Amino acid sequence: MEAMDVDGNGSSQRLALIRTVRTLDEDSSLTLPDKIHKLWLLITAAKHTRLHGVEESILRWLLKQMSGNTDSAEHVRRFPLTWTILGHVFPKIPAQALGRSLAYLRFVSILNKTLGDVTKHETQASAPGTEDSTKTSKKRKRGANWPATLDELRTSTGCLRTASEGFEALAILLEQGTAQSGELTPERRVGAEHIKSLFSSSGEETRDITARLILICDDSLSLADGELVKGQQSWIDTLATIWDLRLRNKEDGLDFAKYIYGRASLILAKFEGYYSVIHYNRIYETCREIWTLQLRKFLSTYFVLPARQRFSADKNIDVPKLALEITQDDVVASATVMWSIAATTPRDTSDPRSKIEHDVWTENIFQAVVESLQPLSRQKQNEVFSRLLDIAFQTRSIPDTETLRTLYQQHALDGAETDWILISKVLACDPDVFLAAQDPEAIFNNISNVSDSDAKTRDEVVSNVVLHLQDAFSNARDLVGFVTKWFQSLCAAESVEQSVWFDSRIREHLATILQTSLSSTQILRLLEGLETINNDSGELLVILDGICAGLTDEHTIANVHLKIMSMMDRKWGDISPGVLALRWRIFGYLALWEESSDCNQLWKKVKSDLKPILKKSPLIAAEAFEAFSCCYKLCLANHIGGKYEEDLTKLICTTLGRLISSINTEADLQSLSPYLDLVFNHLPRLSEQPKQEVNTLTDQIVKLFWLVSYKFPLLLNEQRLELIRPLIHNYDVADEEPMADALIAPVLDALDSPEDQTGWTQPHSLNLLSILLEFPVEFWTRGRRKRMLGSWKKHKSMISSYAAKDPKYALAVLRLLVNIMQQPTFYEDMEFADLVDICSDITASDATLSNLVERFIGITIRQILTNVNEFTQSYLLSASQYTRGIKLGKIPATCSQIILLKSLAAAISDYKSSSGSLESLGIDPNIFGRTLAKVIEQAFGEFASEAQKPSMSSLTEDKLKFLSIALDAAQVIGNYATSQIKIELSGDTLTQLERAGDSVSTKDAAIIWKLRSFLIKQNTNRYTTESFSTLLDECDLGIEEESINGFIDAYVQGKSQSERDEVLGELIGQGRLTGGSIGPLLAAQRLLELYQVVPNVDDKPASTKGGLDLAKVYEHFISHLSRTESLPHFKQISETVLFLLDKHANAMTQYNIEATLTSVVEVCSAQGPKIHGPKAAGEIFAALFKLVALIIKRHRLRLSGHFHILLTTLRALLTVLLTDPAPSISSRSARSRHPPWLLARLQPRHAERFARLLTLVCEPSAASVARSRAARSDLDSATDVAKRAVGQYMYLVLETYIKLQLEGEVARDMRKALEVGVFSVLDITPEGCRKVLNESLDASGRAVFRALFAEYRKFGKWKGV
Repeated sequence: MEAMDVDGNGSSQRLALIRTVRTLDEDSSLTLPDKIHKLWLLITAAKHTRLHGVEESILRWLLKQMSGNTDSAEHVRRFPLTWTILGHVFPKIPAQALGRSLAYLRFVSILNKTLGDVTKHETQASAPGTEDSTKTSKKRKRGANWPATLDELRTSTGCLRTASEGFEALAILLEQGTAQSGELTPERRVGAEHIKSLFSSSGEETRDITARLILICDDSLSLADGELVKGQQSWIDTLATIWDLRLRNKEDGLDFAKYIYGRASLILAKFEGYYSVIHYNRIYETCREIWTLQLRKFLSTYFVLPARQRFSADKNIDVPKLALEITQDDVVASATVMWSIAATTPRDTSDPRSKIEHDVWTENIFQAVVESLQPLSRQKQNEVFSRLLDIAFQTRSIPDTETLRTLYQQHALDGAETDWILISKVLACDPDVFLAAQDPEAIFNNISNVSDSDAKTRDEVVSNVVLHLQDAFSNARDLVGFVTKWFQSLCAAESVEQSVWFDSRIREHLATILQTSLSSTQILRLLEGLETINNDSGELLVILDGICAGLTDEHTIANVHLKIMSMMDRKWGDISPGVLALRWRIFGYLALWEESSDCNQLWKKVKSDLKPILKKSPLIAAEAFEAFSCCYKLCLANHIGGKYEEDLTKLICTTLGRLISSINTEADLQSLSPYLDLVFNHLPRLSEQPKQEVNTLTDQIVKLFWLVSYKFPLLLNEQRLELIRPLIHNYDVADEEPMADALIAPVLDALDSPEDQTGWTQPHSLNLLSILLEFPVEFWTRGRRKRMLGSWKKHKSMISSYAAKDPKYALAVLRLLVNIMQQPTFYEDMEFADLVDICSDITASDATLSNLVERFIGITIRQILTNVNEFTQSYLLSASQYTRGIKLGKIPATCSQIILLKSLAAAISDYKSSSGSLESLGIDPNIFGRTLAKVIEQAFGEFASEAQKPSMSSLTEDKLKFLSIALDAAQVIGNYATSQIKIELSGDTLTQLERAGDSVSTKDAAIIWKLRSFLIKQNTNRYTTESFSTLLDECDLGIEEESINGFIDAYVQGKSQSERDEVLGELIGQGRLTGGSIGPLLAAQRLLELYQVVPNVDDKPASTKGGLDLAKVYEHFISHLSRTESLPHFKQISETVLFLLDKHANAMTQYNIEATLTSVVEVCSAQGPKIHGPKAAGEIFAALFKLVALIIKRHRLRLSGHFHILLTTLRALLTVLLTDPAPSISSRSARSRHPPWLLARLQPRHAERFARLLTLVCEPSAASVARSRAARSDLDSATDVAKRAVGQYMYLVLETYIKLQLEGEVARDMRKALEVGVFSVLDITPEGCRKVLNESLDASGRAVFRALFAEYRKFGKWKGV
C-alpha cells in the first residue's frame, strides 16, 4: 500500500486517522471506495493504542454505509476492503463493546444481506443509482488486484474476493467470541457471550448465513484460474462454528435438511468420488485434503447424530427422508454421503446393546436411501447399490439379510444381464443371502451361463463370487452342498473345459478349506454321493482333483484313498485333453498315499496309458506335464530300491531327453517352464543311489541345467538365474557330492578352457560368473577353490583387459574372488605379484570396486600371516621388494599403490600387536608404513598443487574420491603400531589443502570433514576456537555424525580436560543450539561423551574446583528442548540430555529432574516446538517417552514429595497421545491447544510406550526404589511403599483418560494398547481414591469408568491361584 501524505511519526498518523474518520461524511470529493481505501492506508500506518474510540467510529460508519438497499450500500457491502478493515478493527475493540456495537448496528442482518448479494453471480451492469456508484474510480495501487467498480464486484471473481475477505473477518470475530484459557476475566467472558449472542438471536438469519456460506464454498471450487483464495482452507470451520452458535429448537434438523444438507453433501460427494468433478484444479485438490474431514464431522455432528438421537427416541427418520427428497436432483451424491456418514456413527462394538441399536439405525437409513434411488435407471441404481454395499462392508454396518436378498433378486438378477459386481458386494456383506434364497439354484445357473468369451467377467465371477460362495457354504457347515451343486453344474455344461466351473482357483480354494470344514466320514459320504451321479465327460475328475489336493491328514487319507482309487478304476470316454490330464494328477496323489505293494499295482494299471503320453504327446500339452509329474511321484514312491524304480527312472530320463531336445528358443523355455520347476525342485531327490539309471538321470538334469545356463544369450541374466536358482539351492543337491560336482564342474570347465579360447573373456562369461556367484559356500571345496584361483591367475592379464571395458564384469570377478578367499585358499604358484596385478587397473572412480579389491588384499595377507613359514617369508619378501621398488616423486601416486600398501600396513600392524615380530624372517615390518606415509605425502602434495589451479573444474569427482582413499590410508598410519612413522607435510601444502577443502565443501561433505580431521592431526594449533566454531556452523542437517565425531576427536586430541571443558562452554554459550547448523550440537555431545570424571576426594562441587558442572550443562540443554526449530535439533538435544541422565546420574540435581519433566510438558503444550514433517510427531513422542522412562527408572527417589510434577507430565503425554489434530469444526483457539508438531494422530505403538510408562510408575523395580538399609525397616518392602505412595495420585491420570474419551473418539486399537498400563494403575489405586474418581466425573464419565472397571475385574485383576 502507498503511504499517505502524513507525518511519519506514529502519533501523527493516529491523529490523521482521527481527523479523517470525523470528516468521512463531510468529504464529497471522494467516492465511497476511495474513502474506504484511504481509511485502510491510515489504519494500517497508525500506531495502536489502548484507546479504541476511532476503531468503533470506523466500525459504525462502515456498517451504516452497508445498510440499505441502494446500489451505494451494495457497493460498500461487496467491496473486499470493507471486510478487510472490519477484520482489522474487530480485535482492537474490547469484546464487550464490540458485541454491543454489532448488535445495535444489526451486523448479522448486514452480513446476511452481503452473502445474499455475493451468491447471485450477476454479470450485467447495475442500474444507475447514486453519484458514488456511477463515478469511475481513480487508478490506485492495491495490495491485491481487487475489482473496484460495482459491475466488477458483481462478477464471479468479484463475489469470490468479497466472500474471501468476509470469511476472514468472520473468523477473527468468532475468535473474539471464544474465551481462551488464561484470559477468563469477567469482562472477557461477558464480551465473548455478547459476540456469541449475535448469531443466536435469530435462528432464521443464522440458518440463511450458513446456507449461503456453504454455497460460496461450493462455488469457489470451480474457479477458472485455479488459484487458492486467502484463508479458504478454514471456511468450513467458520460456517460450522456459526451454525453451532444458533438458537436451538426442535426444527433444527428440518432446517438443516432443507437449506444446508444438499450443498454440503454435494461438496463431500465431489471430494470422495461419488460425483463427477468438472473443474479439477489446484483449489480442488488442496481443499479436498482439508475440507473432507471437516465436512464429514459437520454433517455427522449437526445432521446424522441428531437424527439418530431422534430415531432412538421415537423410531422416526423423517428428517433424513426429507433431505433425500429435497436433493432428488443430486440423489446419488446425497444418498451416498448420507449412508457413508450414517454407517460410521460411533458405537461400542464390545456392547451388544449398542451394536443392536446401531444395526437397527443403519437398516432404516439404508432402506430410506434405497427408496430414494428408485427413480434412477436400473444400471445407475446398481452402480450406486454396489458403492453403498462397499461402504457397508468397510464400516461393518451390514444391512439386514432380507434387504440384501431384495437387492439380489430384484436388481442383480432381474434384467437382461446379471450384475456380477452387485452380486459380489452382496456376497461379501452377507453370504447367507444365497443360502436362504427362495431359489438357491439361481445363482449357480447364472454362474454357469457366464460366457467363456468374456475373460474379464469370468475372472471377476470366480474371484469375487464363486470363492466367496464356497466360504459361505463352508461357514454354514454345508460344504458338501456346494460341492454337489458344483458337480451338477459341471455335468450340465456343454463343455466341461470351457465352463467357468473348471477354473483351477475353485479347486485350489476347496483344497484350503476342505479338512477344516469336513470330517473324514463326511468326505467319504460326499464321495459316495458323487459316485451315484451320472457323468461321462470328466466332471468327476475336476471334483476329485480339488478333494485330493486338500487331503493332508493321514487318518482322513487312510479312510478315503481306497474309495478314490475305486472311483478312478474306470474307462474314460471321449474327454477333452485338459480335463483328462487331471487323472494323472489324481493318480500322483494316490501314488504318494499308497503302500509299496498298492503303488506297484497302480503302476501296472496306468503304465499302458502313461508311456505313450510321455513318449509321443507334445510336451506343451497339459496332459503330458501331468503325466510326467505322476511318473515322478510313482518313482518317488518306489525310491529307494523299489521294484519298478528302474523302469520309472528310465521313463523319466526319456522324457528329459525329449525336453532337452525341445528347448530351442527363449519362447520354448518360457512355455516349458513348469517342467523346469519340477525338475530343478524335485528330481534331485531321486539321484541318491549310484546306479547306472540314477547316473543317467543326474546327467540329464545337468544337461538341462547347462542348456538353460549357457545356450540362450538373449535371455536376461536375472531371468536365467531365476530359473536355475532352485536347483543350485536345492538341499538334495548340496548333500550329494556327485550331483554338486556335476553341476559346478561344467561351469568351471567353461571358464578354464585353452589359452587361445579362454572362457573368462567370452561374451557369455558374465553369465557364467553370475551362476558361480549363486553357488553356496558348501559347493566351494578346497580343490574347486584352488582350481578357480589357479584359472584366474593363468588368465589374469586377459581378464584385466576385459574388465577395463565392462564394469559389471569387473564387479562380478572381484565378488567371486572375495567369496572364494573367505575360506583359506593357497592356490598353485600363489605370489604377491597377483595382488599387484589385481590392483593395477583399479581407479578411484568406482568406490565399490575399490572396496572389493581392498577386501581381497586384506583377506589374502591375513591368511598368509596365519601360519608363518617359508612361504610366508618368500611372500612378504616379495612384498618388501615391491615396496622398495616404488619410485617416489618420479611418477604420480596411484590408487593401487595406496590400497596395496594400506592393506599391507594394516595387516602387519594387527599381526605385530597380536602375534609378535617379523624381524626373525628378515623382513622390516615398518617399511610398509614408511612407504605408505611417503606415498600419501606425495598424493597430498599433488592434490594441493592441482587445487591451486584457477579453474575449480580440475578437482573432479575422481580426484576427490582419490583424496578420500588417501585420507583413509592416513588413518592407518595414525593407528600404526610404531608411532615414529608420521606423515610430514609442509606448511604450504597444509594451507593449500585447507583452501581446497573450503572451496569444494559443497561437493562431498564427508570427504571434506575427513580432510579437516587430518589437518588438525598434522597441526593441533591450526584451528583457533573461533575458526573451529565457524567450521561447525557449516554442518548441514544431513551430515553423518561419524564425520563430525572424527573431527572433534582430532581437535581435542592432546588437550587437557579443562581445555575441553572450555571448548564445550563456548559451544553451548553461543545460543545456537535450537536452530541453524547441527554442528555445535554434535560437537557438544561428543565432548560430553569424551568427558572424563575427575575423582572428587574432598566432596566439593565441581564448579568450586574449576571443573565442569554437568548439572549446569544439563540445565542449559534441557531449557532449549521446547524451543528447537527442526527435528534433527530436537532429537540431538534429547539424546544429549538422555546421555547425561544415564551416564552421569550422580551429577544430576533435584532441579535437573524437575526441569526435565517441566520441559516435557512445555513440548506437549501449544507453545511447543514448531516442527513439521511426516514422521515428526512419532519421533518427538518417542524421545519424550525415553526421557520420562529414564527418570522413572534411574531417578525415582528424586520424585518423592514431587510426584505432582510427574503427574502433570503423564497427563500432558496422554493428552497428546489421544488428541486428533485433524482440522475439525472447532474454533481456532480450540485447534491451537495441541502442540504445533502434532500434525497427525499417534499410533497404537505410541500408546504401548505410554502404557509402559504407567507400568514403570505402578510396578517399580526393586533397584529403582531401593534406599540404604539404615533408611528403612527390614520388614518393610520398598516396592510396596512406592506403590502405596503413587496409588494416592495415579487415579488422576485415569480421570484424564476418561475425559479424553468423552471429548473425542479413541480408536479401539489405542484403548487396547493402553489396557496394560490402565489396569496397572487400577491395581494400585485404593478404594477411597476410586470413589473420589467416580464422584469427580459426570454421568457420561461414570459410565465409561464403570465399563473400564468391569473390564479390569474381568481380565486385568490378578486373583491368585
